[in-house]
Amino acid sequence: MTPGAANVRDWQYMTGREIDAVDRSTAVVIVACSPLEVHGPHLPVITDNLEAQGIADRAIELMAERHPEAVFLRLPPIYVAADVLPHVGSVMFRSSTITRVLEDLGRSLAVQGFKNIWVSSFHGGPRHFVPIEVACDRVNRRYGARMVSLFSLLINRLTGGSSDLSTILGHLDGVSKEDLVGDTHGGAVETSLMLHLLGQHVAGGYQDLPQRTVDGRLRERGEPALVKGSRPTLPELMRGFKVKLRYFEEETYSGHPAVASAELGEAFLDTLAGHAVDALSELWTGQLSLERCHSPLWKIRHIFTNPAVSWLFERAVGHRSRVF
Repeated sequence: MTPGAANVRDWQYMTGREIDAVDRSTAVVIVACSPLEVHGPHLPVITDNLEAQGIADRAIELMAERHPEAVFLRLPPIYVAADVLPHVGSVMFRSSTITRVLEDLGRSLAVQGFKNIWVSSFHGGPRHFVPIEVACDRVNRRYGARMVSLFSLLINRLTGGSSDLSTILGHLDGVSKEDLVGDTHGGAVETSLMLHLLGQHVAGGYQDLPQRTVDGRLRERGEPALVKGSRPTLPELMRGFKVKLRYFEEETYSGHPAVASAELGEAFLDTLAGHAVDALSELWTGQLSLERCHSPLWKIRHIFTNPAVSWLFERAVGHRSRVF
């Protein structure tokens, strides 16, 4: 996944002198921060992190076409993440750890003069991406950086806070919007992305997996579906959070893996990266302020970053985890 025409270098292979020679005014440091997490019976646990890297790499290529002056420095990926599926194989960290790791990373980069820092992720757990936003906000305020969470920026512009991409990707050839409704974890989208990015590590049998979703489970139990509005209310968000926690205690995917293909994965990647670059280009040219880069959950961030609140919520819904 090495971009071709873009001016991109891997930080870990550069010498200190080479890094110091980079023009800070045109440099962008990019890092992926997503979990090692169980994704169905068919996808490797590196799925989210590799998708974050893949979208970032494609975005780099597209950014280079619009802004050839930009120099991209790619850091090794980080696997510190929260809100992972509570199944053996997932690796879980506290939300506070995510914030501390990325805050320290941003501080170290900023004091060296690298102020443009983009954190790529492809994990929809609010106790993961909201702490990333908190870290970015602290670094920006304290060190004058321009550090952003790409995932938060995307869901703000595209889904209003949801991980459901059916309205964004359902128009592409080879898939229907109905195929993608409720496709939020290990389904058609992620299986396709992984077939494209790392097909040799996708286990066989995904073609036989039935479409299974959170709303489908609710229908089976005679309960109302989750609200799919572009801007769900706080009670709607909290109900969705509770329902999904309970669903993924039993299931390891939500979606329709059987319709996946490598060709769809490439199309999905291009589409998501294209939306990312539209936003990042505005950020790069100063048209988009840092305040507008937050997710819709930013206003209620304390709910997802306060450990006491998380503990009480999990106890109230009877959440069980085998990994933390």
